[in-house]
Amino acid sequence: MIAAALVALAVLAPADDVAAREQQRIDAIRSGQNIARFYAPSYRGITALGQYETLEQIQSLKANATYARLRDVAIELHDDTAIVTGTEGASDTERERVLRIWTRQNGAWTIATAQSTWIGNRAGAPAPAAALPNTPVPEFMPRNSAEESLWLSQDALMRSFADAEAESYKTFSTAQSLRMTTGGDAIARQAWLDTIARRQKGPLAVVDEMQMAFYGDVAVVNLRGHEANPTRQSWVYLREGGLWKLHLRFTTLIR
Repeated sequence: MIAAALVALAVLAPADDVAAREQQRIDAIRSGQNIARFYAPSYRGITALGQYETLEQIQSLKANATYARLRDVAIELHDDTAIVTGTEGASDTERERVLRIWTRQNGAWTIATAQSTWIGNRAGAPAPAAALPNTPVPEFMPRNSAEESLWLSQDALMRSFADAEAESYKTFSTAQSLRMTTGGDAIARQAWLDTIARRQKGPLAVVDEMQMAFYGDVAVVNLRGHEANPTRQSWVYLREGGLWKLHLRFTTLIR
């Protein structure tokens, strides 16, 4: 990741424009002034507690003078979509991995979706949720051709881990892909391929609450994982050569 300079220019390049919006959003949260203007009407995020977040909740936020500082920020542009990742926190002991997907409509950048994951443990934090009931989960059924094409990749990636097929995972992921753990650690693709290659075959992961969103050549799958301690996840895909490839995966414990 690289540090992004937050600059004010008369005419901003797209990445600088997004960086400026990021800083303006931080200032708005600190002052409590019109925070919702930075979010799309259809915004749906995942908080550091693994709970869904809507625009209505953003509108109810109060001023927070000590709101986090951004660090190690990367802005990745894909036409009218920007993927912002980084770490933020008010102190070195309370930091989060952050993901925000900004989209541009009519010249204005707003946040379409986001996710946060704590780095390390937090004193006094709520305990992770207990395992979900062991009941059958309905199979995901794509509703249109766009979802069918994305589900092809999503299903292949989940099966690649269950079947210990590293090559399949490689096919359906970008060379720069990263997986963020529930503890905020980043796992590069090669390290994950090595993990898959070493493991024994196992059961397919149980997931539900599957939702897909498309932003040009960027797509996001949100889901809930039925681990021993359940999680909510964002799988961010890039379309390369007509194939959706996993670029980022964020995972947050539900608390």
